Amino acid sequence: MKKLIALFVVVLILVGAGWIAFDADYSEGYRVGQIIKLSHKGYIFKTWEGTLDFGYLQQDPTGGVATRLWDFSVHDIDEPVRTDIDKAIAANAKVKLYYREKYFRWPWLGDTKHFVYKVERVG
Repeated sequence: MKKLIALFVVVLILVGAGWIAFDADYSEGYRVGQIIKLSHKGYIFKTWEGTLDFGYLQQDPTGGVATRLWDFSVHDIDEPVRTDIDKAIAANAKVKLYYREKYFRWPWLGDTKHFVYKVERVG
């Protein structure tokens, strides 16, 4: 009976760890800027990969001045989000991208840990 309970606890821990590794969100938030790139990537598992330009320069005392670019991913099945991004690129519009950050980046789930799930035009 003790072995059965120990096995159940181990399985429960493994299932919990698997859920955290694959599905749980580390953080959630939004970023504002202009989308400058969107591409469909992947060999077997396709995702949309994009870049958001914040539109201002950041002063870094050790490295000089650099533009603020942020890379993000969109799940291939999230067609409304991709369509909204396409419209924003065509209109050269400023957008607010809502995203969820995952704990880990898995090679078959996109190039980043940041997955956009909602797009709003700003201004």
